[in-house]
Amino acid sequence: MVDARIVQTTKSLHAAIVELASVTPVSAITVADVTRAAGINRATFYSHATSPGALLTDVLTPELDEIRRADFELREAGSLDGTAITRKGMERVVDHVVKYRDIYRLALPDPLDASTHRALASHFEESSLAHFESYRAGDLPEGISTALAAGFIAHGLVGVIEKWLTGKRSSRKALVDNIVQLLPIWWD
Repeated sequence: MVDARIVQTTKSLHAAIVELASVTPVSAITVADVTRAAGINRATFYSHATSPGALLTDVLTPELDEIRRADFELREAGSLDGTAITRKGMERVVDHVVKYRDIYRLALPDPLDASTHRALASHFEESSLAHFESYRAGDLPEGISTALAAGFIAHGLVGVIEKWLTGKRSSRKALVDNIVQLLPIWWD
């Protein structure tokens, strides 16, 4: 059984980093800022995370993992075609990004801390690699490296999301439409 104090401390840390990262770039958040906001000491912080960026990644990653799990459950069920499943997955990712809009808007272009950028790119890369594993021989164009394709897709998607958040924004639907259209024609 998990100690209730650990659960409460984790909740306090997560709430503190979300609050701070919503108004300050991750690179400008100190451990002292987080400990003050969470009401804990430095030693307790370091028993939970190595840095504010790592702590923020710990908050964002489980939701992204759940999106990936739901996507692959839909693919295994076979009740929707691949394009519809891809659209649903991208809609969920966009909903997640919108939920944490202020964080992603500040964190993705942050040149001094790439932890949030890496977390989102890792989600897309792992999802792409898992998706490619379901391909039959010949589904990918000849000579395509799945590792290179996954990296290209992952960082391209993060770039599209960053541009959407920091530029003149269009609707969520327009973002998802663009993402689906920008994926390679052999994706599904």
